[in-house]
Amino acid sequence: MKKLYVLGNWKSNKNEEEAATWIRTYLQHISELPQTVKVIICPAYHHLSLFDLKTFPSSLGVQDISAYDSGAYTGEIAGSMVKGTVQYAMIGHSERRKYLLETDEQVGQKAKKAIENDIIPVVCISDMEQAKKLTGFISDYAGKGLILYEPLTAIGSGQAETPESANAAAKEIMDIVGPVEVLYGGSVVPENVSGFTSKLYISGVGVGGASLDAEKFIQVISSVAVG
Repeated sequence: MKKLYVLGNWKSNKNEEEAATWIRTYLQHISELPQTVKVIICPAYHHLSLFDLKTFPSSLGVQDISAYDSGAYTGEIAGSMVKGTVQYAMIGHSERRKYLLETDEQVGQKAKKAIENDIIPVVCISDMEQAKKLTGFISDYAGKGLILYEPLTAIGSGQAETPESANAAAKEIMDIVGPVEVLYGGSVVPENVSGFTSKLYISGVGVGGASLDAEKFIQVISSVAVG
């Protein structure tokens, strides 16, 4: 049975009190998960200190990572700063590409820095050209990171791509990058998640809005766990 990932991306949401409440609710309701389900939570960087790293039952990730090493780069979060705290780093989310004009080259540089610091990169792509460019920067990426496929029409729209179309895209990504695990992201909710994770080439989901509500996020996880 394939491993299935559920990645929750909080984006720019929650103050400290709201984040602490989310964590309490999550811990109160989350039950023991099958070993085939890997849950990754990506809060804002400053919320990481609220998580008890010794007892928290899920993995943690950052929503971005610097393309540079530590040093005189004001506002940047270098990989060495979160090494040992997080296991994953989202890189190149479509919103960063759109609003912050992040380039494919920067995405490649950030993925390399994550790998150098023993952090698994989750590179976000919206089309096959971005997949091809990633392999130009990291030829053996398939053995080192995950891909989060997020079609632009589905992000925040409430209109998810069809599971069949997402599955075909995941296969095409694997043909380009190699035997990489591909997650689908874009308007994932408890009601539609199993349609994606049941597909042959999809290894999990990235969850945005539905991850902000701890109970709804748990519903997504439960739906993945039962198939």
